[in-house]
Amino acid sequence: MELTAGDVADLAMGAQLFGSGGGGRTDAAERMVRRVLTHLGPLPVVAAADLPRDSSVACVGAVGSSTVMVERLPGAEEFVRAARSLERHVGSPLVAVQPLEIGGVNGLLGVAAAAWLGLPLVDGDAMGRAFPRLDQTVLQGRSPVVAAVSDPTGNTAILECLDGAALERVVRASLPALGAWAGLAMHHDTAARYARCSINGSVSRALTLGGLLRRAGSEPGGREAFLRSARAVSLFRGRVLEVRRDRSSERTGGVASVQHLVDPARTLRIEFADEYVLALDDGVDVARVPDIICGLDDRTWRPISVEELAVNEMIEVIRLPAPSRWDDPKLRDRVGLETYGLADFGPDTGADAPAGRREVGE
Repeated sequence: MELTAGDVADLAMGAQLFGSGGGGRTDAAERMVRRVLTHLGPLPVVAAADLPRDSSVACVGAVGSSTVMVERLPGAEEFVRAARSLERHVGSPLVAVQPLEIGGVNGLLGVAAAAWLGLPLVDGDAMGRAFPRLDQTVLQGRSPVVAAVSDPTGNTAILECLDGAALERVVRASLPALGAWAGLAMHHDTAARYARCSINGSVSRALTLGGLLRRAGSEPGGREAFLRSARAVSLFRGRVLEVRRDRSSERTGGVASVQHLVDPARTLRIEFADEYVLALDDGVDVARVPDIICGLDDRTWRPISVEELAVNEMIEVIRLPAPSRWDDPKLRDRVGLETYGLADFGPDTGADAPAGRREVGE
């Protein structure tokens, strides 16, 4: 497979979808990636399993404020410096790179980084969606965790931390000195481990579902075709009654209430942080992280981010299944509601929840 400039709009839509309401704005990155692929030509996309088993792969993306990143657009240097610094530190050249996360802006920055490095892009990612923290990946487990960060002014640092949680703390503490965001390369490992442990096929899935979603609002039967292909469930359609945002130091996020389009007595409560993380239909849990919960504009079916959600919008809320790698209980603990400060909503019931309510339609 090759990614071309003509594919970027579909990929960007897929990245918004897998952002689950978060992951940062993709519009500026979409324009940038289109220019990069127009200038440098098509980008090869490969499966990790098709690379030599012992060859080296790493995840490349950005960490920090996506808002500041839009104001100070990234260039090739931050990502190339981070990747090459990681190569030198571990003493093994990369044969390919993979997006750190397919959701949000990093789904596109991984593409640009591969093109700038002149390397193939691995068809996969380390999250299967967007998550806010560096320790919320399926490639944890090795110690020390090594990462390279590079800021827009040319500063580069190599970090060796005991585990992913320590890396998250150190990087976040460093971001003010790095100008609020930085290019990042991490999870340097063999292609064999990427094939075994990563979330494979996520780039091609984002491309396919992004194209279906982009056409769903205008083509007859487009919405049904998208839901079938995505194995997604329509949970609720209605009008946003209230959006309350909590900007306290303990938790960033909030809650929204949506009144049902047909049954006004029925209300959907959506808890959100950086992404949508929990949906309660009249108090019944119908979706929770790591499920991918998406709010779509009811007319266009364009994904609505957490930041864009506003009172009186007509939306449709859908749920895509979590990537199967998150079924591992040891991994799932990293992305549960308690990591968002929402432990009061109880343990993850997953597929054990009442099937009739888990599959509720409009």
